[in-house]
Amino acid sequence: MQHIPNYEQQVYAAVLGKVIGVYLGRPFEGWSKAKIEATWGRIDRYVNEDRQVPLVVADDDISGTFTFIRALEDSGRYEQTPPAFFGDTWLNYLLEGRTILWWGGMGVSTEHTAFLRLKQGIPAPSSGAISTNGQVVAEQIGAQIFIDAFGMVAPGQPVLAAKLARHAAAVSHDGEALNAAVVVASMIAAAFVEKDMAKLLDIGVAQIPAASLIAQVHRDVRQWCREDDHWRQTFERISEKYGYHRYGGNCHVVPNHAVMIMAWAYAGNDFHEAQAIVNTAGWDTDCNAGNVGALMGLVVGLERIGEKYDFISPMGGRIILPTAEGTRAATDCLSEATAIARIGRQVMHWPQLPAPKGGAWLHFSQPLAQQGFLSDEQSQDSRGALLLSNPDGEALHAHYSVNPGRVARMALPVYPGATDSAYQTVGVSKLYSGMTVHADMDCSTASHAHMRLFIAIATADPYTPPRVIYGPSQPCDGTPRSLAITIPDTALMPVTQLGIDIRCQSPATGSVRCLAVRLGGTASLYTDTLPVVNRLNVPGWIVDADVIRGAFSDDQEPVQHFGKNTGRGLAITGNRFWRDQSIQARVKVHLADEGGLVARYQGLNRYLALVRRQDRLAICKRFYGDSILADMPCDWPLDQVRELRLHCVDNAITAYLDGQPVLHAIDNDLRDGATGLLFSNGLVGFRDIRIESTVRA
Repeated sequence: MQHIPNYEQQVYAAVLGKVIGVYLGRPFEGWSKAKIEATWGRIDRYVNEDRQVPLVVADDDISGTFTFIRALEDSGRYEQTPPAFFGDTWLNYLLEGRTILWWGGMGVSTEHTAFLRLKQGIPAPSSGAISTNGQVVAEQIGAQIFIDAFGMVAPGQPVLAAKLARHAAAVSHDGEALNAAVVVASMIAAAFVEKDMAKLLDIGVAQIPAASLIAQVHRDVRQWCREDDHWRQTFERISEKYGYHRYGGNCHVVPNHAVMIMAWAYAGNDFHEAQAIVNTAGWDTDCNAGNVGALMGLVVGLERIGEKYDFISPMGGRIILPTAEGTRAATDCLSEATAIARIGRQVMHWPQLPAPKGGAWLHFSQPLAQQGFLSDEQSQDSRGALLLSNPDGEALHAHYSVNPGRVARMALPVYPGATDSAYQTVGVSKLYSGMTVHADMDCSTASHAHMRLFIAIATADPYTPPRVIYGPSQPCDGTPRSLAITIPDTALMPVTQLGIDIRCQSPATGSVRCLAVRLGGTASLYTDTLPVVNRLNVPGWIVDADVIRGAFSDDQEPVQHFGKNTGRGLAITGNRFWRDQSIQARVKVHLADEGGLVARYQGLNRYLALVRRQDRLAICKRFYGDSILADMPCDWPLDQVRELRLHCVDNAITAYLDGQPVLHAIDNDLRDGATGLLFSNGLVGFRDIRIESTVRA
């Protein structure tokens, strides 16, 4: 068994490098080198404020990278995952037109084209093949930008990384796009043990045919780098021989792979310089900088990523990751790195490490990890009052300086909300009514200050500030303390933030350390109908519907109708922290093939359901295909309202009709997940929705 020193920390460095590169390059994606240099001269810092755009945004480069790697774990077969299953993973996590991808249309967006092929029943790898979609479409950049994590799960094994990369990339791409993806994944795998850039480039290109165009690009660019005095001279050669004018489509892989080689070759082991080169060069800057950053994070190590510029503090590790399964819609670099390393240990047949700090939700177990926490610099009363750091990977340090009328406040998002981005940010919250949050605190210095947890709850009016709820305060007296808050009834509006607030009655300066944050309790929700904003948007729910409307004039009860014109629609809330659960509602099938309730939802192809289908009531299982676990005849006329309940404890499932248990089943595949409503090929009414679920994180 090959030993990889500090595997988890190295994965974290690679994830940080990836995300930093995307955030750095995102504000001027698609710009030319000439326009970038005319505007900034050189990209050596975040420039989002110059462009008046957020730093942390949803972006396909990040979303695809940290979602498609889940295929290995979801299949349960890890390095033996069948090629077609990578396509199944797309169908599980992608809401058409809304999550992860650039939805540019058939023949315009390579990924959208492949998704449509999958929907048509064309499996991977045919879904992305040149023979299916043509060479130009199949050789765009997407396979390369999504591929980094497949190198991270094969540490020191570039041949294995190449195999996994080919399978993952072939869902949507072919030809030279596959070769480019293989090179990137192989280099990342090798960089866990090899830090010399020239050797890494040799290892990467050795995994593809020597006669391929990408291999020729490597030979040319590296030769030019040896001959030229400066990267700008090399860029001119790249532009002439491999530029956009020679390779068609929206964003061809060849020009962009060439500038990545250039950045790696010139920068060597300098993270900041590599980012400056690849971003100043232009073209698909967020994609290129993300790939360059992932490899450079491994090469330089966690301690050197920020040696010339503080990339971490402005973004705190925050990631927005919208998928059809919303648990990680608001996530962070350490959480994603931990998930990737867990998969990597399975791929490598290594024993799993114990979960940090007893399985705490937030554990700050790597240096620099803020896990999404940032100081509140937007409010006048808190600006400049708090400095966050994590020097040792043991805790999040909060250094405060407050006086009466001033507050030190730090917060992290637990629900993504809306962002100024080309990509939608659907998702669910991590916190719900009835749950409890505990923060283990260590007061490094004693002062007169007091600290407490708080949450922010969205309001129905988007122009009204969130409602803020505080937990009990504890003194910052130099001793360990436990902060706690129980989430009150939120009237079904999502909790958007969790934070820590430090105040005082007299001037106080000191520091506290947050060691861990833990979730527990029972999520408990009740509503007569769901709060709808802007026609199809239900805050805190993932809704795949074509219509939401109220009752008809002849309805006996004021039900709320959800409809899907073609196919199966869902309205989902909750997350993968939910375990044993119960969902109950009054249900009326108006005109639909199916109507009912969903439990243990893990994506569009992974959930349990209790549904009325014509003259039968059935407990169904969706697990990359539909099966019936139990069913019975049911005299249930259209437009009649009846009460359904779906109750899941461990592997036991019980269905209730009008308060009576009527069906029982066993399932050993789905043990956690969200809950919600189901409606297929038509319109179904719901009201009096009650949800309870135990929570463990």
